[in-house]
Amino acid sequence: MTTRARSPTTLPVIATAHMSQNTAHYPSPVIVYARVSQGFLPVLGINVTAIIENEEGHQVTLELWDNGAGADSVKNDGIYSRYFTDYHGNGRYSLKVLTQARKNTARLSQQQNKVLYVPGYAENGKIILNPSKPEVTDDVAGAQTDDFSRLTSGGSFTVSGVPPNGNHSQVFPPGKIVDLEAKFQGDHIQLSWTAPGKVLDKGRADSYIIRISKHFLDLQEDFDKAALINTSGLIPKEPGSVESFEFKPELSKIENGTTFYIAIQTIHEANVTSEVSNIAQATNFIPPQEPSIPDLGTNISAISLAIFGLAVILSTF
Repeated sequence: MTTRARSPTTLPVIATAHMSQNTAHYPSPVIVYARVSQGFLPVLGINVTAIIENEEGHQVTLELWDNGAGADSVKNDGIYSRYFTDYHGNGRYSLKVLTQARKNTARLSQQQNKVLYVPGYAENGKIILNPSKPEVTDDVAGAQTDDFSRLTSGGSFTVSGVPPNGNHSQVFPPGKIVDLEAKFQGDHIQLSWTAPGKVLDKGRADSYIIRISKHFLDLQEDFDKAALINTSGLIPKEPGSVESFEFKPELSKIENGTTFYIAIQTIHEANVTSEVSNIAQATNFIPPQEPSIPDLGTNISAISLAIFGLAVILSTF
């Protein structure tokens, strides 16, 4: 199939699709990928739906996401993805992907510099602050594209080892959180992340386990022994939603330069846990106090009087 733009001077929107692998053995999940671009620019803000059908004609539709969570590695890069776990028997499965833009929702992305921002550093025992972090928005570019619809073939893949009429939700763990962020707000720490699913990236999870330590390796090497944060009031949201949580650390006194490391596990209702999330760092930086205007005025007056006094003394000789 050839894709053409409405105008000969406009590049066409191209959609391609494929699976992460051509063969899968249960219970290994596979990932559906769809790339949507116009020229070299990713296309964002569109609906991308995978249609997966087995040899007996059973269809599963799956909305693909470009949110940087779950199976999607990078947010807003024009690559939409999702885990596929709804196996219905062994054999060959075919993939088609429908991409649609309606009511001028599609836009082009111009990639921004996403270098890690460091708020400050220690030098000779003193905290030196860097300039404020520049604002970064998710809508990277204002350029819009025309409405369009594309149906793309993603080929086929083969599945083996699927038990008959099995409950697959008990086999696959919750999704791993990969975008956990932490920052100090006063004497509290604010967390934010994208909600994973109960089964990889599907279904609402049962609960979260949040642990904290002043040492990175405590969380990396022995997560279960790190200090536990009370999350009794934290109810997981639907997959893909933005989660936020705030708490006051009780491990030690919070001073200028105090650093804590935090990580999360997601819990399935059957006590199946996800992998430990990325480890987020929160450092308490207290900006140095600026001298007040009255103080400056007093200092200037004192300096002026000293100079005047010196001039009077010199004039007597």
